[in-house]
Amino acid sequence: MSTIAEVTRLPGLIPQWNFGDRLRKARREYTEFTQEQMAEQLGVTLKAYSSWEAGRSNGPRNIAQAAVKLEEITGIPKTWFLGWNDDEGPAGGANLPSTD
Repeated sequence: MSTIAEVTRLPGLIPQWNFGDRLRKARREYTEFTQEQMAEQLGVTLKAYSSWEAGRSNGPRNIAQAAVKLEEITGIPKTWFLGWNDDEGPAGGANLPSTD
């Protein structure tokens, strides 16, 4: 059995956040919306929205347009939803931008 220290040293084990992970984190931490309310704000069905959050779908067809709308709803930059860091290109981590 491996110890936690041994596991954390293995390459490739750092989780990468996808669109659904970011969507879920933003909704839970930056809004008081339910999935149903967020789906309504985005103009999609609850089934579509919940499948995005759960990772059963890669997200909307026009993910850039959804990211713009999500920025309007949450105040989180659209680049974060797209997995991009303005200075460094694609960002695999889950850190939310500073609100300062």
